[in-house]
Amino acid sequence: MSNKSAGWDPNEELQRRFGYGTYRLTMDTLEKAVAGKRYIAADHFTAADLFVASFLNFGMMFNVIDKRPAFETYVKPHVERPAWQKVMKLSGMA
Repeated sequence: MSNKSAGWDPNEELQRRFGYGTYRLTMDTLEKAVAGKRYIAADHFTAADLFVASFLNFGMMFNVIDKRPAFETYVKPHVERPAWQKVMKLSGMA
């Protein structure tokens, strides 16, 4: 994500040498993980959902994560949670 936000797109071989894979493969894997699911790690809301939904929402807000339908569908109910709305209001972001 940092590479994308900086406008640097090294080829996949170079990224693999850095040890973290590629942006495209990471986003494809994350898309598969959230597609068709409300929760990522259990059959109820967990800290994993808080982390993943926050990560995706932030990335999509700042255009460093593509707004894929699976991401938007997964994030929507989490950012509609009353606790999320309260935090956004208190932080001045809503």
